Amino acid sequence: MSEFIINRVPESTNKSLRAWSAADELLVSFLEEKNPDSVTIYNDSFGYLAAHAAPRTVYLATDLKSQEKSIKENFETNKLDSTCLHPISLVKKADKKAKIGLMKIPKSLDLFEMFLSHGAQNTYKTGFLACGFMTRNFTKQMLEIAGEYFEVVEQSLSKKKARLLILSKPKNVEKKVFLNTIPFENDEIKQYFGVFSAKKIDYATQFLIENLEPPEIVETVLDLACGNGILAKEVAKEFPEAEYHLIDDSLLAIESAKLNLEGENFHYYHNNNLEDLKSNTMDYVVCNPPFHVEYEIDISLPLRLFRAVEKKLTPEGKFQLVANSHLNYKPHLEKIFKMVKVVFDNDKFVVYSCFNKYPDRDKRWNEDAI
Repeated sequence: MSEFIINRVPESTNKSLRAWSAADELLVSFLEEKNPDSVTIYNDSFGYLAAHAAPRTVYLATDLKSQEKSIKENFETNKLDSTCLHPISLVKKADKKAKIGLMKIPKSLDLFEMFLSHGAQNTYKTGFLACGFMTRNFTKQMLEIAGEYFEVVEQSLSKKKARLLILSKPKNVEKKVFLNTIPFENDEIKQYFGVFSAKKIDYATQFLIENLEPPEIVETVLDLACGNGILAKEVAKEFPEAEYHLIDDSLLAIESAKLNLEGENFHYYHNNNLEDLKSNTMDYVVCNPPFHVEYEIDISLPLRLFRAVEKKLTPEGKFQLVANSHLNYKPHLEKIFKMVKVVFDNDKFVVYSCFNKYPDRDKRWNEDAI
């Protein structure tokens, strides 16, 4: 097995987090055993699988912009020729099939099913789809879902607390629309499989919606880590003429938001940072920030977003976010913003309001607090 320098991109402040796992190592061993001339890779977080697959023809099926960027950067670090990489869509049939597929099983079983459906359609009948996972994350549902799309479902031996599902003989399954419909406040919210909180609007987001306090003047709104666009949709009820900017690392999330919002005043960005927005332009930013990378907790992700938000707010702008209570974001936010208020909290969640200056209407509050 070749040695590469594979870094987490963006870099994490948690030095204990690696860019690959024992499950990735098993997948690379499977790749080297089969040694095909082409491979489709699903859910390669930082490019470990793609680096070992090069210079074969590599079809990259990824939903996340952060994955695209990290794979590209790690190819450059290791002086690998990226012309072997061919991005393909998860919602379209690929032009060519691969001899084998490699997949790091995602935390979302809905997304796992979407990957499996894609893999069954885009793997040769004589090919294999190897799916890696850590044994602590195994559920019987994995086997049940895999059996819907492949006739043969086998498990490898465990090594370093990791295993593979080795799938072969893909079934001719009728193409499925991977779309969930979620009832919410006399409305129906649509979102593709794999987008955060598949069966309901998650409780943290609901808690933020209940405690939204937009500033008096709202002309530009940023829905950061927008998911299905529910926060932008709620703010637009009060400010329908404002310009809305929705950003998410997940392309499936962006496409979901487009299903729920109509109008030329909604603008969408598939990105994991705010580089597409000008500084000092957002009157109101709303966010239920991500703090997981699959099964790993990494608060360097939201902290990076918070620092970026500070630069995008107008002088009178306001940033509202919700967070799990145990994350204790307040000390971190106070290092970034001039003023941070706890709007409301309970045993599980906290809603914060952040400002780059002391708003006039809150001056008395601030003086009393001091």
